[in-house]
Amino acid sequence: MKGQLIKQHRKFKNLTLEDLSSGICSVSYLSKIEHNTINASDEIYRLLGKRLNIRLENLNEDFDEKIYTQLMKWHETIQLKDFPLMKELYKKCQKLLNTNHNIELSNLYKIVHSRYELTINKMPLPKKTSKELHDVLSQSSYEYRFLYYKTIGIHHFLNYDYKKATTHFKLAEEMMGKLPTIDSELYYHFSLAYTRLQMFVESNYYADMALEGYQKSLNYSRITDCHMMLAINYNYLGLHQVAERLFFNLLKGSKEKLSPIENGKIYHNLGYIYFQEESYDQALHYLNEALQLKEEHNVSSVSTLYLLAQTHYRRDNQDSSWKYINKGEREAVKQDELKYQHKFFVLKHLLLETTFQDSFIEKLEKEIIPDFRTLNEYKDYKNHLELLGEICYEKRLYKKCSMLFIEANRYKFTQRKDLL
Repeated sequence: MKGQLIKQHRKFKNLTLEDLSSGICSVSYLSKIEHNTINASDEIYRLLGKRLNIRLENLNEDFDEKIYTQLMKWHETIQLKDFPLMKELYKKCQKLLNTNHNIELSNLYKIVHSRYELTINKMPLPKKTSKELHDVLSQSSYEYRFLYYKTIGIHHFLNYDYKKATTHFKLAEEMMGKLPTIDSELYYHFSLAYTRLQMFVESNYYADMALEGYQKSLNYSRITDCHMMLAINYNYLGLHQVAERLFFNLLKGSKEKLSPIENGKIYHNLGYIYFQEESYDQALHYLNEALQLKEEHNVSSVSTLYLLAQTHYRRDNQDSSWKYINKGEREAVKQDELKYQHKFFVLKHLLLETTFQDSFIEKLEKEIIPDFRTLNEYKDYKNHLELLGEICYEKRLYKKCSMLFIEANRYKFTQRKDLL
């Protein structure tokens, strides 16, 4: 076991066999130590440990059940986002692992710590950390592998790479089958990723599984999150009455538990429902409520600004539409939202009735439509293919028009093909 620990820490520090063995022993001797084919003297272990900044003499290699319990408790508080307790258990686990170098516990500490960093910073992991976590994967326990795949999936999610996120969540799901546990949070993250990929049926499948687990554990915050996810998905699937009922149930049943930001999401989605149903007065009422809450709490309002601009455009209220277009364009640039930069650009040309200009057509065909596909925005990809098809039809480019509508009708196949 000492050899495995030496090898692990050598790789963490990006040291070669030559780097570590220099002045202590031969490269071949160190290689044998790492493969546990020989036992070195206490002095050699001391020198190697000193160079690696770990204690190898009198090493406690026992698996301590109490430390394991504390690590799992720490992970649970991270899932619950109990920040004060998270930080308290971080210090406690760090202290415990300073005196116990059991490899399995050490690895579990590193993966839980990485999840802790993701939750605290809300940023993807550094490349060095990702590499360190991957380097021990082949030697690790099923539990480490499960936590690894889930954590790296969240890392990719935070990096907006939802395809890689779902790939890792699938690997975590496979590994979970080897463990005596069901992790509702994995299903919840699955649902989130599939919603981002606009695969709403798949998202609902995992949201239902997550909801079942959270109901058993009485996790009311996550129960609300799952209901919100289901309502949003039903909304985008066109089942507006089902979504509307779920949103109003949330407003009624969780009135005291919903944050202003969550209320803003519900109002935005109710606005979207009424926009789709051409009930524009109701749409504007809820969208204005959503915008106010988002701006008060410094949350990106670009999607609501776009829907407001679109609603006023549908009502033929050009002055108000321009007001929200101009405001939304600034917000889209500020938030680096390429999707909405394109959508505002198109809406502007629809208002100006300049969609037949060659410069607009070229940008739509060569830049906007390919970007929507790259961004996995398949619904926008389909809608803008159809817009280009309609333009080509008016220009009597019938063959090109036909090809565009064929591709638009195949967008679900295109989406799945891209994800494989």
